Amino acid sequence: MIDRQTLGNLVPLAAVVIALAEYLLDHTYPRYASPWFWIALVATVGLLVLVQVLRFTGARKPDTAKPDYSATTLIRRRTDPEDRG
Repeated sequence: MIDRQTLGNLVPLAAVVIALAEYLLDHTYPRYASPWFWIALVATVGLLVLVQVLRFTGARKPDTAKPDYSATTLIRRRTDPEDRG
């Protein structure tokens, strides 16, 4: 069975393929003869590649965790029954 993430990634790709197929096959004059078609096709593929590159390179991983100095943590530590010794 296909998982949800893979399915979610395939849906936009299928939409682009369907749109390009309709664009190509919907007219008697072949659209692929037009330079605008090739410009649009290269731009679309470029955007898809850019999205995947940004997705997989992503932001840097966060540095090491900072110590927790929140008030609730300090109060819990102070009132810890094991700590009264």
